[in-house]
Amino acid sequence: MLSQETIPVPIEDAACEPSSEAARAVRRTDVVIIGAGLAGNVAASTLARAGIDVVIIDAAAVVPPSLRAEKLGTPILALFDRLGLGETVRAAATPISSVWIARFGRVMTRRTRREYAFAYKDLVTALRAVLPERAELRYGRVTDIASGADLQRVTLNDGSVVEGRLLVVATGPGAAIHRRVGIDIVDAQRDHSICIGFYLKAPPAAFPFESIVYYGERWNDRVSYISLFPIGSRMRANLFVYREHDEPWMQAFRADPTETLRRTLPNLERVCGPIEIAGNLDIRPIDLRQTQGHERAGVVLIGDAYCTSCPVSGTGMHKALIDVERLCREYVPAWLATPGMDADKISAFYADTVKTQFDRNSLAISNRLRGLAVGRGARWRVSRAAAKARSACVFTAHRCAHLAAVLATPIAEFLERI
Repeated sequence: MLSQETIPVPIEDAACEPSSEAARAVRRTDVVIIGAGLAGNVAASTLARAGIDVVIIDAAAVVPPSLRAEKLGTPILALFDRLGLGETVRAAATPISSVWIARFGRVMTRRTRREYAFAYKDLVTALRAVLPERAELRYGRVTDIASGADLQRVTLNDGSVVEGRLLVVATGPGAAIHRRVGIDIVDAQRDHSICIGFYLKAPPAAFPFESIVYYGERWNDRVSYISLFPIGSRMRANLFVYREHDEPWMQAFRADPTETLRRTLPNLERVCGPIEIAGNLDIRPIDLRQTQGHERAGVVLIGDAYCTSCPVSGTGMHKALIDVERLCREYVPAWLATPGMDADKISAFYADTVKTQFDRNSLAISNRLRGLAVGRGARWRVSRAAAKARSACVFTAHRCAHLAAVLATPIAEFLERI
């Protein structure tokens, strides 16, 4: 691996003006990562723990609030554990042990299920705080990138330069870094969905459940589901709808979110109790995006920087961590052990069987869930009818089991007396 050779210079704030001293600074490393969000931080930690020198660059010294992943289950936590970050995630999250599932305005099942809820900003801040010594975090805006088969050179707005053999782009779906390295982003599906996040006035203890997933009541609601769950001492809600960002329903929701939610899901309060929204709305329109021309020497994309997924599917964080694990455990150590960083090396990662299968499944789930909610034609009508029939069977079985449990004790007492 390369030594951590640096011409010393203080790290400047991202908004500072270049100085002659900073302009002469060249930091040489093995891997440069642009983007210190979830995927970038986990990648930096994984590589550094393997003895690889990393410089991770981000424009924001303080992680900004962002409506992204806010809940994860045991399969994703197992990935964090394998990457050595499970305890960090647990410490930054609120544990959840049970969830209600409601369909067509009624509770279908009550499940015991371990999940963890968090604010994305808090989780990323925690991941930054535990970066190993071999991972240096620098703050600055990227002004230039020169990439090639042997060396990647990144220039920041303070004039400093970071050079490495490999450049990892973990900036999410934003196109600025992609353009600098000659990679195009295309919208496979615009306005695929919209995620709306908000907190509720009532605390978690005011609700009859620990968490709930409440699916849309009618086909023309254009609602996938609303999820309510605790983050610390507050109750969080994520509403996923298949709408366009400028349509009248969205305008009404922005103007009066509580009343619009009541009209859209009229049985929600019957199941959950009174719903009052507190504070501002976080609204994130979702376009499914893919990259073109990404098989380039010296540069590799991970997570949403490579392709996005719909948050309705709940696969976005898992997909990003699969990228990190496959890239940082299977490919980067082998790439650095041999000369060069040509496009053939990079292509091997994009063709990885585990990665490609998960990417395909994530997209298929996103499209299926959207089709079940708003799809037209015989295929989707039949699918919706089948889903409703399955839900009715589950509901009937659940009520029968509940009735049997209620009757079991007095029947047993009667049998003991006779």
